[in-house]
Amino acid sequence: MDEARIIIEQNVKGSEGSFIHDLHERNIFNMSAFKAYVDAITQLTQQTQDDQMIERALMDQVFFTYSYILKSVIWHLDMNDHSSIENVSDEQLTEMIERLETVVRKFIQGNAK
Repeated sequence: MDEARIIIEQNVKGSEGSFIHDLHERNIFNMSAFKAYVDAITQLTQQTQDDQMIERALMDQVFFTYSYILKSVIWHLDMNDHSSIENVSDEQLTEMIERLETVVRKFIQGNAK
């Protein structure tokens, strides 16, 4: 299994050191783990861009992690929820989510450009 898939799988499982682990367990937005996660999706896009169909399990993993991150941001912004992301401003968070959306959209479309 290549490194990009390992990074995605670690995030699906919430393994220690993964972006989702730090977001969920430590309430921090780990920029280096986020970059590794985004880079992994970008690498997978490049690897699969010529494929007519993407493996369903891989697509499910990318979708699961993307939606979990979005839900975490929603919980952070909800005044009635005690969840928070402590080390980024709402503006930075918006920028990171927009970047993530672009990367995931390109993955789904098979557009590595």
